[in-house]
Amino acid sequence: MGAVPLGASLGQGTLDVEGVCTEAGMTCLNCTHAITCIPLPVGWLKVPLQQCPEGQSCNAHQRQCTTAAVPECDAAGWDYHHTCEQVGIFPDAFDCRKFHLCSPPADLPDGAPADHRAALCPRNYGYDPKTAQCSIPLKRGQCEQKPVPTCKKVGDFGVLPSSPHYYFVCLSKKGVISPQVFLCPHGWYFWDSFCRPEPETEATVVVDTVQSTTESSRPNVFFSTEKTTTYAADTFLADKFDMNNYESIDETPNTDDFTNSFETEDFWQMI
Repeated sequence: MGAVPLGASLGQGTLDVEGVCTEAGMTCLNCTHAITCIPLPVGWLKVPLQQCPEGQSCNAHQRQCTTAAVPECDAAGWDYHHTCEQVGIFPDAFDCRKFHLCSPPADLPDGAPADHRAALCPRNYGYDPKTAQCSIPLKRGQCEQKPVPTCKKVGDFGVLPSSPHYYFVCLSKKGVISPQVFLCPHGWYFWDSFCRPEPETEATVVVDTVQSTTESSRPNVFFSTEKTTTYAADTFLADKFDMNNYESIDETPNTDDFTNSFETEDFWQMI
């Protein structure tokens, strides 16, 4: 029995030649259009499902149009422009599928801005800054989190969760707080506010925590860390029988309490 061609029976659907479908059910064709993926004997059938209403975007993780946009569909990321402050390859701050190529300018003197090109990973894959490859499989073809944490105020900074070699600084660009991604030189690692030649280890974190705890609990004593002895000052008490008189009690410590003091007789006998 010969094979029956499927073209006449697809209805409103089309064959998925772009690789949008990875599993049966609802997914996103883009940020505004939802589709249904139907398995065929070979490949997938894409059937139009819905165009998201205004104010919503297609969210494949929740399998519906929602007001909670995935990172690459967030309007804040559409206005983001990576600035090539260094030569290298940098992940995008909002879109996990996107990366930026900053190359030395051709035929220009040192100090000139680097040439900038943006690139997008193949469908269903995200960019991995640790390997500089599009090697992270994306669940249902969409990002689950932003590569760079959200900037809350100017001056915020930190290491990128995806790679210890990159860090970000929150700057004000044209009145908008925006992250700028930087790369540590020489393959160094960013931790404890600086780029360092060695990676941060668990032992380093423990030592830093112990030092921080010790410093915060240590008394502010300049000359000595020995436990100090407190002596009561001279006390004046009213006379028990005469209101016009008083008694004086001197509680000055005995010199015997200072075994290493030069005021003791034992000290001078040792000389």
